[in-house]
Amino acid sequence: MTNKDLKRVERQWVPAGQGGLPPAIAPFSLGVRVGQLVFTAGQAALNEKGEVVGRGDITAQTEKTLENLGGILAQCGASFKDVVKATIWLTDFKNYEAMNKVYGRFFPEPSPPRACVRADLVWPELLVEIEAIAVVS
Repeated sequence: MTNKDLKRVERQWVPAGQGGLPPAIAPFSLGVRVGQLVFTAGQAALNEKGEVVGRGDITAQTEKTLENLGGILAQCGASFKDVVKATIWLTDFKNYEAMNKVYGRFFPEPSPPRACVRADLVWPELLVEIEAIAVVS
């Protein structure tokens, strides 16, 4: 594919704050589809008003985070089965096992490759953030 071809590839942006998705907390889109590829921004446990869901509860936060991620994928014509790479940020690895239990309910086998790292997140109330790359067939 040449640079000229790339310029002609249609892009479908997922704006923040629409369709039950949270508002952006900075100047970015929640996701974009470029041809068959889908890239999401990192998602957290925020409701449509931008409020943190499940304070102190990794299970509730992981569920809401993945619900938000699923909404973005759906707006791009994708689903969890189309994800080819995920990245997870946890504020504390003591939450790793509980996060994995929820994560496993959303991603069908074979689960996509992923990275999971410990990090400080934008707000101290957030325990997990997840982003994904998908390929729509």
